[in-house]
Amino acid sequence: MLSSATDRSPPGGLLHRASPLAAALAAALALTACRATPNPAARVAVTLFPLYDVVRRVAGDRLGVHLVLPAGQDHHSFDPRPQDAAALAEANLVFAVGLGLDDWIQRIATSAGAGSARIFEVGPLLDPMLAPGTGTIDPHFWLDPVRMQRAVDVIVDALKSLDPEEGPFYRQRGEEVKRSFHELHQSIAQRAPSWTKRKIVTFHGSLSYFAARYDLEVVAVVEPVPGQEPTPRHLAEVVETIKKTGAAAVFSEPQLDPRPARVVAAESGLPLFEVDPQGGSPATDSYEKLLRQVADVMDKALK
Repeated sequence: MLSSATDRSPPGGLLHRASPLAAALAAALALTACRATPNPAARVAVTLFPLYDVVRRVAGDRLGVHLVLPAGQDHHSFDPRPQDAAALAEANLVFAVGLGLDDWIQRIATSAGAGSARIFEVGPLLDPMLAPGTGTIDPHFWLDPVRMQRAVDVIVDALKSLDPEEGPFYRQRGEEVKRSFHELHQSIAQRAPSWTKRKIVTFHGSLSYFAARYDLEVVAVVEPVPGQEPTPRHLAEVVETIKKTGAAAVFSEPQLDPRPARVVAAESGLPLFEVDPQGGSPATDSYEKLLRQVADVMDKALK
C-alpha cells in the first residue's frame, strides 16, 4: 500500500534518530546563530545538488548559496576546486547530507578555515534506513519526496538561526517548496501502481527510499561498496538472485562506471536502464525534475 502525504518510515532497516545527535546539531546551530552575519553578507555552501536546490529556493535572494559538488561528478571521488575552498572559507553555514556520503566536506572545510560547528548534516535527522543487501546506511534520503518535505523544515530552521530577521521569509518560501514536493509525491504515487514488475536490481544502495515509498523491492545491489569494484563472485551471486526472484531490470548510474551493471544485465538477460540519483544536469536542474526522471525510468523498466 502506498504511503499518504503524511510521512511514514519505509520498512526495513530503520535507524531511529538519536537524541544526542539531535542535541549536537542543535548546539551547532546555536553556535552558528551566535556568529550569524546579517544580510546580504551571509553565505551558505551545500555539498550535493538535491539539498542545494532546496536551500537556494528557500534562501531566495537573501543569501548567497554555493554548490560544492558539480553536477555529474561522483561524490565518492570528488576532488575540490579552488573556488570550492574559497566558498567554504566565506560560508557561515555548510549543509551536508551526512551518513557517510560527503565526509570529505569536513576535510575541505577545515583546510579552508571553516570550523566544524558550521557543518550541518541533514540526513541523520530524517530516520535513515539500511540499503537492502549491503548492511550499510543508504544516505540518499532525498529520493523520497515525503522525507524531503521534512528536510525543508530542517533547512528553514537552520537558515532562520543563521539569519533571524528573515525568518518569516524563509518559512514562507519553505512552505511553497513543501507544497511542490507534496504534489510531486502525489503524482508519482498515482503512477506507481502501473509498475506491475516490482523487483529491481540497483547499481549501489541509492534507491532504497524511493523503492520503500512506492512499494518496489530491491533484491540485489551490483556494487555494495560505492567506488569499490565488485568481485566476480558477487556479480555471480547477483545473477543467481535475479534468477530466483524474477527481478525485472538492472539500473546503472551516470556518475559511476556502468561495466559491472552491464555484465549482470548480459548474464541475466535483463534490460539495463540508467537512472540518475543525484541530479543537477540540464535535464534534472530541479528537485522535481530529478524525481520525475527516476519515475520516468521506472515507467520504461517496470510496466
